[in-house]
Amino acid sequence: MAKYNHIHNEERSCCAQPRCGNCHDGGIGVRYGNEIITLAFMLLGMLLGHYGVFSSMAMSAGFGSRLLEAVYYVLTLTPVGLPILSATLASWRQSDFFNEFTLMVLASAGAFFIGEYPEGVAILLFYSFGEKLEDSASDKARKRISSLLDKMPGKVTVEDESGKLSDVSPESVEPGTVFRVKPGERVALDAVLCGNMPADFDSSAVTGESVPVSVMSGEKVSSGFIPVDREVRLKSSAFYKDSTMSRIMAMVEESLAKKSNTETLLRRITRWYTPAVMIVTVLLFLVPWLIGMISDSFDFEWYVWFKRCLVLLVCSCPCALVVSIPLSYFVAIGNASRLGVLFKGSRYLDSLRRVTVLLLDKTGTLTTGKFHVVGVTASDGVSQDDVLGLAASLDKHSAHPLANAIVDMAKAKNLKVPEASGVATVPHGLKGNVDGHDVLVGSRHLMADSGIDVPDGKSDSSEVIVACDGAYYGFIMLDDTVKPGVADTLRDLRRSGVKRIEILSGDRGAAVAKVASQVGADSCRAELLPDEKYRIVERIRADGDVVAFVGDGINDAPSLAMADVGIAIGTGGSDVAMESADAVIMGNDLRRLADSFRLSGRIKRVVAENVSLAIGVKLIVMVLGAFGVASLWAAVFADTGITLLTVGSTLFCLRMKDGME
Repeated sequence: MAKYNHIHNEERSCCAQPRCGNCHDGGIGVRYGNEIITLAFMLLGMLLGHYGVFSSMAMSAGFGSRLLEAVYYVLTLTPVGLPILSATLASWRQSDFFNEFTLMVLASAGAFFIGEYPEGVAILLFYSFGEKLEDSASDKARKRISSLLDKMPGKVTVEDESGKLSDVSPESVEPGTVFRVKPGERVALDAVLCGNMPADFDSSAVTGESVPVSVMSGEKVSSGFIPVDREVRLKSSAFYKDSTMSRIMAMVEESLAKKSNTETLLRRITRWYTPAVMIVTVLLFLVPWLIGMISDSFDFEWYVWFKRCLVLLVCSCPCALVVSIPLSYFVAIGNASRLGVLFKGSRYLDSLRRVTVLLLDKTGTLTTGKFHVVGVTASDGVSQDDVLGLAASLDKHSAHPLANAIVDMAKAKNLKVPEASGVATVPHGLKGNVDGHDVLVGSRHLMADSGIDVPDGKSDSSEVIVACDGAYYGFIMLDDTVKPGVADTLRDLRRSGVKRIEILSGDRGAAVAKVASQVGADSCRAELLPDEKYRIVERIRADGDVVAFVGDGINDAPSLAMADVGIAIGTGGSDVAMESADAVIMGNDLRRLADSFRLSGRIKRVVAENVSLAIGVKLIVMVLGAFGVASLWAAVFADTGITLLTVGSTLFCLRMKDGME
């Protein structure tokens, strides 16, 4: 439906109207205040008319009751009528005459002309109420986008030349400034690591990499990184506005600006329906008039034919479409929310059925981000339990996800894990002493730097290698855990019309390829940065495909915003991802995605049935009205009666057991 509150701004920005229900927070009374007032006075007016109050008051005042009733309903219509009338005039100034505004205003005016005042009020009331319901979610979501950077730290602890610490705004920090970040805090600025010690960072917000990265002194640390196990000293390398996180947010805004407002079914219908109705209405009056002028045998009575034209116009009012189409989506969105999927607007639910390419992030979307041990290999004369126990003795002192998985496996096997002393973080791993033996636990890089020979081997699993007293002891293989039901979900999505499924991830190529094989994806791309994912989505859309992107991290936000439908994973997902997305799956169950695709297909059928019923009945009554067979009451039924029928049909068809059957 057209946004009459936003007709001058096609990019969903906040309108200039004070207290606009679409753009300002507030309760129902604020957002729908005009509609509530109009509805209350319309119902009151119908009661007053039924009990003859208008007639009694008019007789006492000495003028006609119809005039008093007309004035009452004009005032009743004013709260919702003025914004729609303003939008109608604005559309006319833009040479857009044949739209639902024109037809509804003419139909409402016609209803008033023939004395059907409640009908004239209801026409514009239903439209106004439905339009606000449809747009409120998406407009609020966009408003919150502007405040997403508030999720970043509001202060930076800078260090001057004397070592004195002070808190300042990130925007005031210049390149070359030294600042500190505590474990668990997010880095606010792009920087480089100071000092001689390496540090582990959780980089998942930016890279999507599930395993924390080890950063050496002098190496780059992106804004959005989080130190894992110790306070770090950093030197800023860019202004706040040029940092990685700021650029990600700029891409989100750019994507939202590029994403056009999809025309809804109602607007497509009214583009031909409105001029057709207007032409037929005019011809219904002009043709008999011309016949009466050239033929003495035909007596043209202008009032009779004018009334038939008004019957036609009232009958043609798209009330059933105005109410039933958005209502269909609202009911469907309600069902989806009960199943754990929140849509920010009906257009996104509608777009799902047209998706041809599905792009998915890996970590947190297809996998849980929690590792488990899949195998242990030991050198000659060493048992697997010895390898696992030595690794666990050092890993107890680390918060690394791989370390946690190894400790959990040792506990599950009831191993006696010896105590380690002198445990320290080194580049690419840990070192420590266990019962007088020097132990190293880490990657192949750590072993190579320590001069320890490790057997060659390629694995698509993450490796943790263990060495004791300078000799190779063995290695442990770990995998991320694929969420249950993912493969079945992707098969269901193919049956729903998705032609290609691809994984886009910042993780290692081998790990991504393994997950792609497990879940049945068509292809995968690995070691991608946020802007690379963003450009891939942009290119696929440019090729003519309708793209849905599913992700959970800050690094996914630009891609979520660029896609035709961006879907964020709620539980464990970042606030930025959820704000940038068009829909949010609350929880980790990806099967809800397949449910949403099926619901999108179902809504199409329900809307098509309602539109066919409404237009079919209206056409019949229009034809009968043109020949004087159908009365005004028939026209009212063709409008309000069909509206009630389509509403009932919508509620029945979409409020099934789960909304998906």
